[in-house]
Amino acid sequence: MTEIDRSHGGRRRLHILFSVRPFRGHLHPLVPLARECLRLGHRVAVATGEDLGQTVAAAGLPWLPAGLHPREISEMFPSQDPQYGYRAVRRKVEDLLEISIGQFRPDVIVREPTDLAPSIVSELVGAPSVVFGVARLIPVSSWRELGADRTITRLRREYRLTEDRELASFYRDLYLSVLPEGLDVLAPLPASAVQPLRYVPWDGDTGEWPDEPATEAVCRPRVLVTLGTVYNTHTDLWRRLIDALADEELDVICTLGESVDPSTVGRAPANIHFYSYLPHSRVLQMCDALLCHGGFNTVMGALVAAVPVVCAPIASDQEYNTGFCASRGYGVRLNVADATPQQIRTAVRQVIADPSFSKEVLKFQAQNRRRPGLGTAVSRIEALVDP
Repeated sequence: MTEIDRSHGGRRRLHILFSVRPFRGHLHPLVPLARECLRLGHRVAVATGEDLGQTVAAAGLPWLPAGLHPREISEMFPSQDPQYGYRAVRRKVEDLLEISIGQFRPDVIVREPTDLAPSIVSELVGAPSVVFGVARLIPVSSWRELGADRTITRLRREYRLTEDRELASFYRDLYLSVLPEGLDVLAPLPASAVQPLRYVPWDGDTGEWPDEPATEAVCRPRVLVTLGTVYNTHTDLWRRLIDALADEELDVICTLGESVDPSTVGRAPANIHFYSYLPHSRVLQMCDALLCHGGFNTVMGALVAAVPVVCAPIASDQEYNTGFCASRGYGVRLNVADATPQQIRTAVRQVIADPSFSKEVLKFQAQNRRRPGLGTAVSRIEALVDP
């Protein structure tokens, strides 16, 4: 429901609804864009599950409850796929429709790629659909392997929408791409309109902050170690990572995640400092290397900060992210199943000592800075409503 905002040069004030599944790594990349929309005078709300309610509010954005966490779907419907099954997507569709018809009537819906419900709702309420590509594009073949096409077909029939066997509705109006040219899985992207965009990291302004290193550690290289917030329960991998860097001439910051007790990952060497959560975008500014699982936001945050990476991919899109890092000289790939502490230690030493890695990540940083900024994305969103 548009309004004229006199305080912003008479531009049309849009209602822009952001829809995200309840995972931090899916929300964080959208926060800078949502804030930019607010700054430019638009009304914004974020529709997601209760697990992210406080995180959304802490980012200074209005939160509207919508959808369930896969954990809740599993408890309620044990035989259903809790990610992309009918019950999971249908519940989010119902919640978004209630929001869209009642408290927040959107002119535009912006979604992250794995949130499928908005692709249905945007058609039902007549709002353009924007996808913010928080990782590589997920091709139709992958959605079919996951069974999402069956879910979408069933829902489109129930809501009397036209058949969409090719899932063209997923990328109907605008796709915002933060991956540099040549790094996405397909070229050209199968979207009607694509807007390249600078990647802007955001990961919160709260959390503990590391103490200043001891005097003898000031000149030592600093390494950030993390397994993100979804795959951080791999205790065996944690122990190998800790053993690899224990007692090395390194200052190590290790963010375990709120669900991991430091006592479960083995000993606590003097050079390794454990935290449940730290904003990586700030920590990476003082680091010489990142050791991680290859999660998209984790990797992109390091590259934007010009920090070389060592990745041991576990699942999801991590193999792809790790592959493009290794192929472009941004870092080193390890095999998560059998990487030994010695191999991990050697890889970390390599990316710190070999100047070619720093040279390549500096190139990435410069390329990212040259890409269009958030203001361009907002202008493209505005044009969908008022060409």
